[in-house]
Amino acid sequence: MKKVYSMIGFAQKAGKISSGASAARTSILRRKACLLIMSNDISDNSKESLVKSCEKKKIPWITVGSKYELGTCVGKAYRVAVSINDSGMAGTIIGIISKQEKR
Repeated sequence: MKKVYSMIGFAQKAGKISSGASAARTSILRRKACLLIMSNDISDNSKESLVKSCEKKKIPWITVGSKYELGTCVGKAYRVAVSINDSGMAGTIIGIISKQEKR
């Protein structure tokens, strides 16, 4: 997971992230998001709403870590959701996740 967190940090530094549930939702609806990342402890209502938006716009989504770990990656106290708004970085994160799942 360290590689995923570090890629999220790089995306933040590059300005390619929408941080927070409402910012991520806006990014999805405006078709800027390439990947949605949610924390494992996101509320059911928020998760359901974001996942529906992703499925409607055909945007992949994943869940990782806690809201505090996700927030630390982007330099905030906590975040339950962030969207990656760069296709290259999103592809890299998806690749890292798929390699970890194969183990």
